[in-house]
This record gives sequence, structure tokens and C-alpha cells, in this order.
Amino acid sequence: MERFYIVNIIVEDRQNAYRQVNEFLHNFAEVIRLRVGYPVPDENIAIILLVVKASNDLIGSMSGKLGQIKGVKVKTMPIK
Repeated sequence: MERFYIVNIIVEDRQNAYRQVNEFLHNFAEVIRLRVGYPVPDENIAIILLVVKASNDLIGSMSGKLGQIKGVKVKTMPIK
């Protein structure tokens, strides 16, 4: 069963990881309903907020793979 999730992504090494994150998220474009990005160049980080509609298995896989990218932290929360 699909439901909505909030996915918070912190890219701690913006110069090296941001491109990988963007390419990865492009593969999930059909389930991403909203994407907001806030680059913070002075601190070399980026904050990305997603609203995703997906199954529990898909969101788990997506979050896990994102979290494996060096310099990326991911937190996922279901929306009731």
C-alpha cells in the first residue's frame, strides 16, 4: 500500500555528493511529489526536503541507498 512520506536529506559534502544525490533522485521522479532544495554554500551543505508517495518497501530501499552515499544523511517519516 502506498502512502505519503517526508524525506529529509542533508548533504554534508555538497561539492562531492550533490551530483550523486541529484542523479539518484532523478531515478525516483515518478514517486516524488514535492522537492525543495536549500543550498548553503558557506557551509558546503545542502538541505533537501521531499514529499514522496510510495510503498514502505520502496521508501526503505530509497532511503537506504541514499544514506550509503558518502556525506549524506537521510531521515524518513510517514505522514498519517
